[in-house]
Amino acid sequence: MRSPRLRRNPPPATAADQFRAGDLVEVLPDDPGYRGAHFAASITASHANPRGYTVAYDDPGCPLGEVVPASQLRPRPPETTRCVVPPAEHAIVDAFKGGAWWVGVALGGGPAADGRVAVCFPETREVVEFDVADVRPHLECVAGEWLSPENMGISKTMPYTKGAQVEVAKLEGNSVVAWFSAAVEKAIWKSSLLVDYNCSKNDGSVLPKEIVDLKHIRPRPPHASAIIFCINDEVEGFQDNGWWLGVITDVHPEFRSTFKAAHSGKEIQLDQKALRLRYDWTHDQWQQVSQNVPTKFAEGSKVEVTSNDDGFHGAWFQGTALKYVNNKILVEYDALKADDEITPLTEAIEVQHVRPCPPDITVTSGFNLLDEVDACWNDGWWVGVISKVIGGDRYMVYFRSSTEETEFGHEQLRLHCDWVGGRWMRASLVCCIFPEF
Repeated sequence: MRSPRLRRNPPPATAADQFRAGDLVEVLPDDPGYRGAHFAASITASHANPRGYTVAYDDPGCPLGEVVPASQLRPRPPETTRCVVPPAEHAIVDAFKGGAWWVGVALGGGPAADGRVAVCFPETREVVEFDVADVRPHLECVAGEWLSPENMGISKTMPYTKGAQVEVAKLEGNSVVAWFSAAVEKAIWKSSLLVDYNCSKNDGSVLPKEIVDLKHIRPRPPHASAIIFCINDEVEGFQDNGWWLGVITDVHPEFRSTFKAAHSGKEIQLDQKALRLRYDWTHDQWQQVSQNVPTKFAEGSKVEVTSNDDGFHGAWFQGTALKYVNNKILVEYDALKADDEITPLTEAIEVQHVRPCPPDITVTSGFNLLDEVDACWNDGWWVGVISKVIGGDRYMVYFRSSTEETEFGHEQLRLHCDWVGGRWMRASLVCCIFPEF
């Protein structure tokens, strides 16, 4: 058996850390692979700087004479705590395996017919059966007194309460491959939750409730269904009742994209509503994985320019980025002309008023009432809303900035998109007050 790796720079010892040679203790390694383990040992020597103790493990498979930081030791609990009957359902217990006592949660209640008890380990998601004699109630040593978790209550730092809607990670090995929707049914001591899944298996059967460590749980992430996805966007695709991690490999008309699952490499076309940008829950904050934010417009790239001047609100004019001049972009317009009405107009524009040209979104089935669109009018694209479907690919468009309404053909319109955070977002339905006729 390999030795648990122990942290070598512990915090200062306290008065409760005082042990003498011969004291029976338990070692609580800080290595991730041993979290929740308690190795029985005895003190053979003490050390002042840094504060620690030389211990002899009861298990002959552990190293002899190892120095352990004081912060990773506790007194050994009384032997009388071993179970003689199966523990209650969801009781916090220690189960003996691999030469150590491991903290887990008992499953089921009442007497066991075969003298065995199932214990789940929320951090690893394992469920293992033990002889009842190899299970003991878990106790915490607080100010020299042994307390059971039931008497200590739920931690005040528990971020989720009963009924909270969350997502639970599906693991393959140590990697997260998908997230499944669930509701919190019960908090269990320090860092575990009993969750009830909101979805079923592919065969229609209900997913069983599960006790899961907090590290496998997150709130529901932000979900903007109006995103125009780009190739190489890191996303999550909804399949088999879960959100699976993957990447966009191709984009298609009618807001469909090819999604490649990260865990299997399988590709499938998904509708925009079945895709969402991937966000990671890090330090209690959402971090978007695919930023997709261009830092500069390349010389010769096609752009669109807007203005805050009166009479131009909601209009975008196409042009070509020539170069940067004093933190501005020199743009040559495609349709706007200089004073001689022949030479293309060239202006230095503030960066915040310049964006790439929006994606060419094919609309094969026609526009609908209340669709937010851009209309090609007066040398630019003006944002408006479909106020009436006339028929024959003709539409009335209402412009909010001027309260005017004008007729356009299908070829003069495009779906409106907004450039937000370095990516294109589709406009949602809007509510407008139209003039009465």
